[in-house]
Amino acid sequence: MERAYTTMCRKAPTCPPSGRGHDTGARGMRALIANEPAIYREVISAALKELRPDIEIFTSQPDDLEGEFLRILPQLVVCSRPTKLVEREAPAWVELYPGGASHAVVKSLDGSRRTLPTMDFDTLLSILDGI
Repeated sequence: MERAYTTMCRKAPTCPPSGRGHDTGARGMRALIANEPAIYREVISAALKELRPDIEIFTSQPDDLEGEFLRILPQLVVCSRPTKLVEREAPAWVELYPGGASHAVVKSLDGSRRTLPTMDFDTLLSILDGI
């Protein structure tokens, strides 16, 4: 059931080398989805695969976040709680609903952090497209 929504999708730009081993090279853009609950993780991953077919989307249990981060070296991590490694090394990350709160925390490519009062799928797509 693979479909590409070409009218809704624009090709994501290639991420510039960050100096931390995250050059996209031949593998292209990668995102790691490791949030709870599992159903959210699966829905986010499936939707991203449909809407951004040029981006490699990986899923992981939150407990496996660091190992999968080191294996995949994604440009974007979406998680329930970033580890110190992810906070320090991921070019960009999104912490969804920290501690069950209704907001999200985003670390951008420039290293700045911001708290968004809500997170919807369009906002997540715009973060991914900005990488």
